[in-house]
Amino acid sequence: MKKVGIIGSGNVGANSAFFIAENRTASVTLVDVKEGLSIGKALDISEAGPIRSYDTGIRGENDIEEIRGSDIVVIAAGRVRAPDQSRDELYRDNAQQTARICEDIKRLAPDAVVINVVEPVDMITLLVQRLLGFDRMRVLGVGGLLSSTRLRFLVSNRLGVSSREVSGMVIGPHRPSMVIVRDTVRVSGIPAQKLLTPEQFDSIADEVRKAGDTILQLAQRSTSYYAPSAAIAALVEAIARDAKSILPVSIRLQGEYGLDDIAVSVPACIGARGVDHVITVKMSPEETKEFQNAADDLRASLKRVSG
Repeated sequence: MKKVGIIGSGNVGANSAFFIAENRTASVTLVDVKEGLSIGKALDISEAGPIRSYDTGIRGENDIEEIRGSDIVVIAAGRVRAPDQSRDELYRDNAQQTARICEDIKRLAPDAVVINVVEPVDMITLLVQRLLGFDRMRVLGVGGLLSSTRLRFLVSNRLGVSSREVSGMVIGPHRPSMVIVRDTVRVSGIPAQKLLTPEQFDSIADEVRKAGDTILQLAQRSTSYYAPSAAIAALVEAIARDAKSILPVSIRLQGEYGLDDIAVSVPACIGARGVDHVITVKMSPEETKEFQNAADDLRASLKRVSG
């Protein structure tokens, strides 16, 4: 069984461990700098096993050394965005801690696939890949996968059908400028645009783009964590099972989609070594323009924070 090390035992880290326990794909080591936090949460998750019918190995540790030899490392240690805080400000808050974490990962798990969920996801994922110096295919960010699952839920909710019947893909930066590839949104194979009016589809797209901010404004003291944790668990399962699943993940691009040295979410084949290959999706002229504008906006943010 694969070994997963999760750095950070807050809401995202702990719920990721729980979802991984339930899908039974890997053993998990939770670590956190706060004394006893990981140990307590790991014990709580383990004690739910008899009811939830899993016996996955979950342990909590105070020492980062315990991620040594992990096949997969999840970075979930970072501040969450406060209401009205800009992504640039959040990047500055999280970059220094991320740099320290990367030093530990390089030393303790040099062969791991690394999954980043720290916000702002695309900017921090690019930073992680640069600092680690790992093959870019082994450093993934949870961005498009999270937005895509939100899209699927909102379409199913609007139509009154099971979300399992809905497929759809969101690519580009994990921010309001994300791109919804409309042809991919289908309900049991039927194009959603045949079931929804243009106004309904546009309303759903707007909700997807604002979903993170909506949850943050409603919850005030916390941003979303169940859906990001579920996305992490899905990625871990695809890697652990070498599933060759097609999922949108943030990855540093080198020529794909006409972009270089920037991390955004694109559809990719996910297997044992992370991204097996990036998949190029043909977009409409409008979507292509949206994608390029979104990438330009992200690049402007990167320039501001590096100045």
